[in-house]
Amino acid sequence: MLTELRISNFALIDQLHLLFPAGFFVLTGETGAGKSLLIDALLLLAGGRASSDSIRFGADEALLEACFSLSQSHPLVEQLRHDGFLLPDQYDVFIRRIVARSGKNRSYINGQLAPVQTLQHIGRQLVDVHGQHDQQSLLSPKTQLELLDAYGGLQSLVEGFQQHYGKWREKQVALEALQQRLQEQVARQDILQFQYEELTNIQLQIGEEEALNQEYHRLKHSGRLGELSHQSFETLYDGEHSVLAQLQDVTNSIRELGQIDAQCQTWMPLLESSAVALQEVTQHLRDFRSQTESDPERMEVIDSRLAGLQRLKKKYGKTITELLELVQNLEEDLALLQHKDEQIANLQADVTSSFESMATVAKELSAKRKKVAKQLTKQIQREFEELKMGTMHIHMNLVPHADENMFGSTGIDRLELLLAPNPGEPPMPLGRIASGGELSRIMLALKTVFAGNDHTPVVIFDEIDSGVGGEAGMVMGNRLRRLAKFHQVCCITHLPQIASQAHAQFVVEKTTLDDRTVTKVEEVTGVQRETEIARMLGGGTVTPTIKQAAVEMLKSGCRDKKSSAS
Repeated sequence: MLTELRISNFALIDQLHLLFPAGFFVLTGETGAGKSLLIDALLLLAGGRASSDSIRFGADEALLEACFSLSQSHPLVEQLRHDGFLLPDQYDVFIRRIVARSGKNRSYINGQLAPVQTLQHIGRQLVDVHGQHDQQSLLSPKTQLELLDAYGGLQSLVEGFQQHYGKWREKQVALEALQQRLQEQVARQDILQFQYEELTNIQLQIGEEEALNQEYHRLKHSGRLGELSHQSFETLYDGEHSVLAQLQDVTNSIRELGQIDAQCQTWMPLLESSAVALQEVTQHLRDFRSQTESDPERMEVIDSRLAGLQRLKKKYGKTITELLELVQNLEEDLALLQHKDEQIANLQADVTSSFESMATVAKELSAKRKKVAKQLTKQIQREFEELKMGTMHIHMNLVPHADENMFGSTGIDRLELLLAPNPGEPPMPLGRIASGGELSRIMLALKTVFAGNDHTPVVIFDEIDSGVGGEAGMVMGNRLRRLAKFHQVCCITHLPQIASQAHAQFVVEKTTLDDRTVTKVEEVTGVQRETEIARMLGGGTVTPTIKQAAVEMLKSGCRDKKSSAS
């Protein structure tokens, strides 16, 4: 529900702060006082088009703020949390919009900057305005179909259909992708075969290039490697005064020292380990020296192999690892081409099977929708009669697609909600009803029927009482109050029969302050409300009789409220 509204420098509104109750409340006041300005403000907060013309004369920007309190089960809660606009255990949505003459307008949701598109998406689910404004969710065939499904308890069947639809589309997309892939590969089959044979014949191996480069480098420097390894071997082991021979002499001397002085014995392990390490190095040098012989033929083989690998890498623009992956992909592509007819046949069979399953559920859903549509038509027609619109007839048609194989995400049906305003006139789409007041009353009838299935928290009716009075006004007030069990309902009205049945009443008036015209809004209770109802009854002239009638009308409305609540 809408709990709070703040407006600054918006049209004729200087400063305004309102707290709204739950249930049904009305906005009343003289014609031209500015009642519709509040609706304009809410529409802006719901993502409506901003214009600098709405900024109060003399101000640089207009500020509009509203707070909506959502139920825990409202679909917006999860979405806003996912988008980072709501914290856990937070259910209040604070929207702020700044309209600037400079054109630098800003929008915020719970203190975070948000694009207007986000406001529009959220606003459609927060506020539903019926009347002269254009934000009417029930005009959408998609919404109408969703409400029909909700009214008939068909959501599980719709979800089942959507699962079948998703599987069918997934398999259909896979088939189209396979056909496209095969079409491209058939045209390139000779090229694919050549590439596969070229790459497999060379017998690529991971790490081969690095190993060959290392071997080639050793062979290239074999002379110097042999010279250094021989020289080191001679110095360590084979020379006249080799390191190992001298180390043995040192070991003997230290051993004798240890016999004289015991502390010298502790040096022996160090010498022995040094001898072992040098002997191991000597063995490595002996083996390495035998492997460093020059081999021009081997160098030529390696050079040729490396040149071949380099040519392939340059030709394909890939590393050896990537070439090996390409070989695997080519092998799969060629195998696919070899069995293409079988592959396509299998996928086509899957698509056909999925389509038949989906079509079965779609037909079942369509049949149940038609039954629900008949029930809805009768109930809406009864509401029209209660609202003194008995000459208007509703036609709720579920029209299948021209092609029986055409399916959408909601099934095979398109919903056409048509209205014939008067006998003898052809039925027309709901959005083409000319009169704003008439359209508001139609929306009231629809909202009353769909009340338990419509999640929009705030519903606003403007011009609903156009051309209506007396008993019809009392019926409308009753319907609005009944609707307030499911939504917070706001109505701009000139009818005391409607206003007297509201849970709260706000009076909008235009005054002059410091030579400036200002629109003010104030909630009226008690005697003030009695006076406002009397003004509405008397057309501006309030007599004691009219005042008493206003008191009785409010008492009657209060009794109705209590009985309705019970």
